[in-house]
Amino acid sequence: MDHRERFHRAAVERGIPEEEIAAFAGFLRFAIGTGPGYDGVIVGQMGGLPRLPVGMSWPVGDGTMPLPFIASLDCAALPRVDDVPLPADGTLLFFLHHDRAFDEREEWDKDDEREYARVVYVPAGTPMVSAEKPDHPEEVFYNTRLSFVGAEQRLAAAVHAELPRWFEDDEPAAPAGDDDHLGLRLPHLAQLCDLARKLWPENRASLQLGGYTWGTGALATRHMSHTPEVEMAERNLGPGRRGAELERETLRIMREWVTLAQFVPEDVYRARFLIRRDDLAAGRFDRALSLTAFTA
Repeated sequence: MDHRERFHRAAVERGIPEEEIAAFAGFLRFAIGTGPGYDGVIVGQMGGLPRLPVGMSWPVGDGTMPLPFIASLDCAALPRVDDVPLPADGTLLFFLHHDRAFDEREEWDKDDEREYARVVYVPAGTPMVSAEKPDHPEEVFYNTRLSFVGAEQRLAAAVHAELPRWFEDDEPAAPAGDDDHLGLRLPHLAQLCDLARKLWPENRASLQLGGYTWGTGALATRHMSHTPEVEMAERNLGPGRRGAELERETLRIMREWVTLAQFVPEDVYRARFLIRRDDLAAGRFDRALSLTAFTA
C-alpha cells in the first residue's frame, strides 16, 4: 500500500466522503526528510568532504570559485514517494554558495544565481573517490565564523506529509466566494489535516526532498506566502495581478515544478532547489533552479 492509498483508506474509515478525500488529496504532498536525528539506515551525508567521480573536478562558480559542498544522497537508500520521482539508484550531490547565490536573487531575467549552485547526479557504478579540499578564498562567507567545509553529519531519512500553509495557519483567512480553488471550503478540512499529521508526524529535517516550497514569511495574497512559485506566477501574469488569479497560476506552477531539495544554511537563509517534473523524470539535474532567500 503506498502513502496515498494508506491515507485514502484511513479517511474512508472515518466516514469522510470520497469526493472530499479526493479533493484534499490534491493538496497533500509527501516529502522525504533527512537528518542526523532520524532513525534507520544511512542515506547520505551533510557537510564534510564529498566523494566525486574519478577525474571530476570540484564544482566551481563564476569560473574559479569552489562551491561549498552541502550534501550527498544515495538514491537507492532513500524512501520512495511518488511525489518526488528520484532515480532508483546513483548519487545526488548538492553544492551551494548561499551568500553569492542570494546576491543574485533579484536578477530574475538572468541565470546568475545558477553560477553559485550545482546539483550533480552520478549514475550507479561510477568509480568515485574522496575529494580533496580545494583551494578557496580565506573568507568564504559573510559570516567569517563559517568554514568552507562544514561539520560532517550522517543522514537517515523518513517520509512525512506536507500540507499547504493556508490549510494550517493559526488564524487562517476566512474562505471567500472565490476560494474554492484552494480547498478551503471542504467541510471535513480540519479532520483531514489532523489525520495526515497523525499518520506522518512532523520531524524537522536538515535537508528535505519534495513537499511545499518554504516561503519567506511575507504574504503574497490573503492566503499564500511569498514563494518561488508565486514569483514565477507574477512574472507570467504581469504586474498588478493579485488575489484568486495569482493563486490559480501559482497552483498550476506548483503542479509543474518539484521542490527538489531545501535546507537552511546557518539559520539565516532558506536554500531551495526546484526542478520541472519532466526534467526530473529525464534526469536533467543541471536544469534545477536555485532560489535562495532569507528565512523571513
